[in-house]
Amino acid sequence: MVNLLNGLMNDAKVVIIGALVLMAMAFVIMTWARTRSLVPTLGAVLLGGIILAAVTSYSVIKTGATNDITRYNNTTNATVDD
Repeated sequence: MVNLLNGLMNDAKVVIIGALVLMAMAFVIMTWARTRSLVPTLGAVLLGGIILAAVTSYSVIKTGATNDITRYNNTTNATVDD
């Protein structure tokens, strides 16, 4: 049962990332069609890349934040005098 749920979660993650890629491409195409300018289009590409990088590296960011919070809590608890 756990393997089935893990498989479904991985499939959902792939679908979400695929949808985000399509949305980013549509955003870039719409920006180019509306402005016909290179600077806003490059901004749209950059923004789409930043969002995709953040979504795909969510677990790395979450793990790092959890480690930082745990480390901070351990250091502040160790320095408190009773």
